[in-house]
Amino acid sequence: MYCSVILRGAVRQTDRLYTYRVPEEMTGAVAAGSLVSVPFGKGDSERPAVIVELMDSIEGDESGIKNISSLMSSLPVLNSDQLELIGRISERFNCTRGDVVELMVPSCVVNHKNPVEVFVDLVSKETAQSVLESETLRSVAHINILEYLLERGKCTRKELMASLSCSSAQVNALADKGLVILSKETSDNEVPYISVVGDAPSGKFTEEYDLSDEQRSAVNQILSGIEKKKDNTYLLFGITGSGKTEVYLNCAKKVIEEGGSVIYMVPEISLTPQTINWIKGRLGDSVAVLHSRLTDKQRYEQWDNIRTGRARVIVGPRSGVFAPAVNLRLIILDEEHDSSYKAESHPRYSARDIARMRSKITGCAVVLGSATPSVESFYAANAGAFKLLELKERARQEAKLPEIVPVDMKEQIKLGSGDMLSLPLRQAMAVAFSENKQVILLLNRRGFSRTLICGDCGEPVTCKNCSVAMTLHNNRRNGTQSLICHYCGYTIPSYEARCSFCSGNHFTKAGFGTQQLEEFLHQVFPHEKVLRMDQDSTMTPGAHKEIIEQFADKQASILIGTQMIAKGLDFPDVTVVGVLGADLMLASSSFKASERAFQLITQAAGRAGRGEAPGKVFIQSYRPDQPLFQFACTQNYRAFYGQEIEYREKLRLPPFKAIGEIVLSLPDEDSLIKRANELCKYLNDFIGYQDKKYQFEVFGPVPCVIYELRGRYRMSFVIKAVNKSAINGVFKRLIEDFDHTKYPMSFDNDPQDG
Repeated sequence: MYCSVILRGAVRQTDRLYTYRVPEEMTGAVAAGSLVSVPFGKGDSERPAVIVELMDSIEGDESGIKNISSLMSSLPVLNSDQLELIGRISERFNCTRGDVVELMVPSCVVNHKNPVEVFVDLVSKETAQSVLESETLRSVAHINILEYLLERGKCTRKELMASLSCSSAQVNALADKGLVILSKETSDNEVPYISVVGDAPSGKFTEEYDLSDEQRSAVNQILSGIEKKKDNTYLLFGITGSGKTEVYLNCAKKVIEEGGSVIYMVPEISLTPQTINWIKGRLGDSVAVLHSRLTDKQRYEQWDNIRTGRARVIVGPRSGVFAPAVNLRLIILDEEHDSSYKAESHPRYSARDIARMRSKITGCAVVLGSATPSVESFYAANAGAFKLLELKERARQEAKLPEIVPVDMKEQIKLGSGDMLSLPLRQAMAVAFSENKQVILLLNRRGFSRTLICGDCGEPVTCKNCSVAMTLHNNRRNGTQSLICHYCGYTIPSYEARCSFCSGNHFTKAGFGTQQLEEFLHQVFPHEKVLRMDQDSTMTPGAHKEIIEQFADKQASILIGTQMIAKGLDFPDVTVVGVLGADLMLASSSFKASERAFQLITQAAGRAGRGEAPGKVFIQSYRPDQPLFQFACTQNYRAFYGQEIEYREKLRLPPFKAIGEIVLSLPDEDSLIKRANELCKYLNDFIGYQDKKYQFEVFGPVPCVIYELRGRYRMSFVIKAVNKSAINGVFKRLIEDFDHTKYPMSFDNDPQDG
């Protein structure tokens, strides 16, 4: 017997199917999806690989065919729909099939050493039967062991001792008599079910709620689609607090009752104990959790529970989309708009796209949920590609949308409040503390590119061609600064900058971070405890959980942080939310800056007034009258969408045209500039010969937002085209025509940042 394999982690030069012979002793043990070790290359170095096909015979010379070295896992590591997915992902995201296998078969599986067990088996059933009938055995333990093996067959010594309360010496004595045989074998069927989340607390986490008419309608439509086993994608669009989670849980419960599996994805920053407790409390012990803070042993145990079907609900971030779920019937992407569903490193896959690919293969339903859907998803729903399900009311009747208070920071600075906390926000915080309520302050210091903000009107300097914020760059050669647009390459010296809104020329690099804010709060409210949640404060394992539990237990009255505090958290005693530095969210070179600012402010505002007490949200801005802030504060997504889609259509941005990015990086700056110019000439010549129907446009080269990264300088090219397939065609041509060692390039057919 022979097999075709894909090498895990194969580079482009080795990304093809290789044929190996299956040794006679492995026949029957291997299958499509099995993980094996194979000798590869002239030195026969051992490489992990996945079998994609078994064959009885092959054509041609068989003399050079090597044998598989070993079977690395007794059960297949990939199921049939995952195997079918490999080629599609490779094609869509410009990576090797070996890259895809690496995503699907994590290192914890490859490096896992199966436990060695001592197995006990009868030498001969006939001999054992004869000895028992002769009544020559004088030990009841020996009699029990033989009877157990006759009834149950081969088993581990551990199982035998536990079941019969016998000792290893008694088992060994039967081996000495020649009645049983002992053998050491590996076994990965004995991995116990281990939960990494513990038992869910009782109370609100296990309580079931009556569905509203809107929720019931959404659940019924999704379940109807699941029954049809036809790929369906639903966009569950509901304001914050409208009960989207309840819809997910009701659908998931029905699926697992009928023997199916559910992949439940949440952004990594939302993968909190609170979220996990909601899911585990309602769906029981069949929940596996995958996230970056697990040890390799814990990660393997969770993965194995999924592979064997012991875990029917898989909760995790974007990597959860690759889980080997048994009988997959439903994929949920909560907060589907979140940028963390797109990988930032090679291969730059989108979990949303892969979920839809799995849906086409398995017929499972995909539910995309958000209070602020991505513009592309809402456009697809309006066009009929997705089915739109809408929740317009908050699930708790007593929970009303918060009152919005826009604050003009120009006036506040004149009044002497400084640029951190406005006077109205300070007063509201003081009132909340007097009523034993809590406050959340959002300051998303990470997530904007350095630019200049107009001191007169608060607007960032924008490109005259693209209407996106320009990025401030230091010129390494002469020490001057320039403003560069990362879409069209338009560049001006910083001293020539003029505000496109008020024509002013007084600019500032305004901004402060969460650490400075924490220190300031200690001065203003010395008797109130402050918790800070950002990347620095959550580096240690368990830090997320500890901070959230402390705030939920009201051990602190103020929680400050970046975007990780704006999503997926439910604190009924929070009555005041402050959004600080709102203008800086717009000061980004990304065309998605407005969309992200709207989403983040809306999500943050949704943390207020979730209990019985009404909430207030303060938006601190130098231009509080901006329509975007008004839309976000009132959760008027449709108004925002109408404005944003008009802007996208005017500039032919997604979803009207696809965008791709090529990044060339080299350790020597002069070589980078020279080769970037060569690449530019090639691109323009190549695209000039293409059919006009593809609507190609090329921009660049321009320095990347982060020009120097890990000792390498980076230049970017942006390509627009009618669709992603056209852009992929250009990428493939570049891969074929350029030596990757001289022109190291990365490719992205859906860049999320400028």
